[in-house]
Amino acid sequence: MQPLKIIVIGPIRSGKTTISNFLADATEIPYDYHPTKGVRILEFEVQNIIMNNKHITKDIELWDCSGDHKFGNCWPAIRKDIHGVIFVYNEKSSDCLKEIQQLYDYFIDQTKLDPDRCVIFCYDPEKKNPEISKIISSTFMKISHIKCNIESGGSKLKADFASFISTILNKMHNYTNQEDKNVLNENILFAK
Repeated sequence: MQPLKIIVIGPIRSGKTTISNFLADATEIPYDYHPTKGVRILEFEVQNIIMNNKHITKDIELWDCSGDHKFGNCWPAIRKDIHGVIFVYNEKSSDCLKEIQQLYDYFIDQTKLDPDRCVIFCYDPEKKNPEISKIISSTFMKISHIKCNIESGGSKLKADFASFISTILNKMHNYTNQEDKNVLNENILFAK
């Protein structure tokens, strides 16, 4: 079965790689900054995903994308066949709303990806603000917005990620079932 392709995008220095490494259990989490060059692909499994009231294991490709626009020429390949998008920002970034809006326009609007297949993680490593500082514009009203901290809320972050994966899989399953019904109805009408 095909792995889910989830891309992690956001402004430079927002915590995308830290979150990606944590979700994939990839390595120890380095706290010194090393910019991602282009994209890194992490492959791993997520267990106990609920799909149609069953617990399943799903293969994931997590594409940790650079926030540097000089790698914009990679974006067409990155957005090809995506199943979901994780937007990451931290409150230190002053232009994060503008950046995320541009990324949303390119990766969601232009591909016609359903907003239910997106989530926004506000990465707060210093736990400065317990409340979610919503960067909400009307564009993001239908997207889950989650405050995350790996050290004190790592298990919650993994649970939120598993819930996000479950939402994507159930949406895909429902879409496929509807397509099958449409094909059957067309064939029945054609046969008459």
